[in-house]
Amino acid sequence: MRLIDAHMHVNLNGIDKAGLIKYLDNMGIEKCWLLSWEELNPAINYTYFHLSLEDILDAYDTCPGRIVPFYAPDPSDNAFEKKLTDAIEKGVKGCGELKVSYKWEHPKIESFLELVEKLNIPLIFHMEKPRIHYVPDNSGLVDRVFERLLNDKFNGVSRYYLNRFIDFTGILRKKVKSNQVYFPGYLFDFESLEKRVVQFKGINFIGHGPDFWNAISDASNPKFIHQTGKIEKFGIIDRLLESYDNFYCDISGFSGYNALSRDKKASKIFLEKHSHKVLFGTDNSGSDLLTLLNSLRLNTIITEQILYLNAEKLVPS
Repeated sequence: MRLIDAHMHVNLNGIDKAGLIKYLDNMGIEKCWLLSWEELNPAINYTYFHLSLEDILDAYDTCPGRIVPFYAPDPSDNAFEKKLTDAIEKGVKGCGELKVSYKWEHPKIESFLELVEKLNIPLIFHMEKPRIHYVPDNSGLVDRVFERLLNDKFNGVSRYYLNRFIDFTGILRKKVKSNQVYFPGYLFDFESLEKRVVQFKGINFIGHGPDFWNAISDASNPKFIHQTGKIEKFGIIDRLLESYDNFYCDISGFSGYNALSRDKKASKIFLEKHSHKVLFGTDNSGSDLLTLLNSLRLNTIITEQILYLNAEKLVPS
C-alpha cells in the first residue's frame, strides 16, 4: 500500500540528507513532507534546534520526486512575508512546522495567517502547553540528573513529585529554582485556535504535538507530559475535526503514537470517525506507527485515507 509521511525533518534524530532517501526506502515511504523549525528568539535556547529551509531545499533538489518541501518562517520576523513568498517560488508546497511561542490570538499570528491563506497552502502547527523547565548550568552529573528528573524523565512523573517535595521541604530549592525558567508554550490556546479556524476558512489547519494529542481525551492528569489510560470521553480535537472542514491532524511523533496506543478501542473509533481528516507522519520519532495502525484492524478505505489519500488531497502531486 502507498505511504506518504506528512511530517518529517532533515538533520534531526540522525536522519541527514545522505540518509533521508535510504530511510524512506527502508520504511516503504513513497514521499515525505519535509518541515522546517524557525524561531528567532526561542523561549529556551537549550531546547531549540534550528531546521532550516536551506537544508530542506538542498534535500529537495537531490530527489524532488520524493520530497515535498514545507517552510514556516517565524511570524515575529518583519521579513516573514517575503521569506515565505520566495520559498513558494522555490518549490515549497506548504507552511510548517509552525512552532513558536505565541498564542493564536496574537496580532502577529493573524498577519501570518492572512499570508498563508493568500498563498493557498496548508499549515502544520505544533501545540505545547506552558511549563517550568529546568536548564542545566553545565554538563556535570548533578545537573544531568536534575535535567532529566525535573523535565521529561518518567513521562513527567518525577518532575511533578520532585517539585512538590522541593516546595514543601525547601530542600534543594535554591539550586533548582535558580535553574528553572518559564516556557510559555507553543500555540497552546484551543479557544483562540478555533476562532482562527473559523476566521481563515481558506487554510487547512493540521494539528500536531503533545498537548494537541493529549486533547484526544477530555480528562488530564498534571503528573503526565503525555496523558495515559483509557479515554472515557473524547476531548476538544474530536469536536474540532467534526465541526470544521478545514481542520486536520497528523499522528506523528511519540505524542501521536501515545494518543492512539493508550486506548486502542477508543483510537479505532476516533480514526474511523475522522479517517478523512487524519494524516500519517513519523516526525523522525522511530515509533512503530504502522504496526499500531495494523493492530487496529481498520478497513482498507480508512487505511488508505490515513496513509496517503488525505496527504494527496491537501498537496496534490
